[in-house]
Amino acid sequence: MTRRIAVTVPVVAFLAASALFALARSGAGAPPSVGLIEKEFLFTPKDVVVGMGGVAFVVNNQGEIDHNFVLEASGGKTVAQIDTIAPGQTGRVTATLPPGIYTMYCSLPGHREAGMVATLRVGP
Repeated sequence: MTRRIAVTVPVVAFLAASALFALARSGAGAPPSVGLIEKEFLFTPKDVVVGMGGVAFVVNNQGEIDHNFVLEASGGKTVAQIDTIAPGQTGRVTATLPPGIYTMYCSLPGHREAGMVATLRVGP
């Protein structure tokens, strides 16, 4: 019986390591995603809360005209951006974020002023 245990422990360790490697390669453990909808002239949802670390933003333009996506930290620093999202298309961007309050908006002329703005709260 001792011999069987000695053989089983390395096999179990090998299988566990193989499983972790497979999860890492398959994208498991990928950052959580935030789904946003843009259309004239709003973001849905308007207030998003996530934990700190990596966040993937998936932004779907359900409007009739082009939009974009800007994620701005307090102080006006852009931390993530999608330049253009055509009608019916989806854009993606990932950012690693410390705790804080961020502004998400469309920076095309007049869009932010028309209501295409939302808040992202990142906490521990």
